Amino acid sequence: MLNVSSATDDRTARARVRDAALELFAAHGEDRVTMRQVAELADVSPALVVHHFGSKAGLREAVVEHVRAWMDELFDLSTDTGLAEDMQAGEWSSIGEVLQQALPEGSPVIPYLRRLLMTGDPVATQLLRDWHRRTVEIFRAWDAAGKLIAGPDPETRAALAMSSDLGTLFLADHWHQVLGFDPLHGAGLARWADEAMRFYAAILPSSDTGEDSAIGTQPPSLEETP
Repeated sequence: MLNVSSATDDRTARARVRDAALELFAAHGEDRVTMRQVAELADVSPALVVHHFGSKAGLREAVVEHVRAWMDELFDLSTDTGLAEDMQAGEWSSIGEVLQQALPEGSPVIPYLRRLLMTGDPVATQLLRDWHRRTVEIFRAWDAAGKLIAGPDPETRAALAMSSDLGTLFLADHWHQVLGFDPLHGAGLARWADEAMRFYAAILPSSDTGEDSAIGTQPPSLEETP
């Protein structure tokens, strides 16, 4: 019978293997990574990898679920309307804390998502669909609280916001080289967010009217679109 100590060690080893797989999948792509390479990086035996995950498909599933849990954590942190109040006030310190809590520097999550999306993996499409759904929910919740304007077409508005956010996440390393600062961490995040505040001012309620000053018309239906 397994004692508590050994069970804890097993769980720690399982997490090490999963994290090693995530790192290697992000760097090289799943097809180019072997179970043995994962075991070597996690400093465990290949047999232990098989014991915990059964196969490479099982390991991949665990990595995807880990990334999905990260997304859930990020959205749980973002659901608080107090975050929207900080946006309205131009206070980005707490927003930066949320981002850095969910995305520590050097995390392989973003490179992994970037690779999935670039290869057209169906898993990436489902993750993107989930991300979009949660974003629309947050937009509507913030709109109901008077903290953000979801607009007449919140689904498309959420997709536009996501395109900007994902572009920042996926291109952060390149922007670091071009701009000379890291847009996701430290002072660079504050600088990036300050300009983003101005850029996104159109979807924040006006202090005078509480209305969307930039987009006020109903979008055309699909039938009306040429």
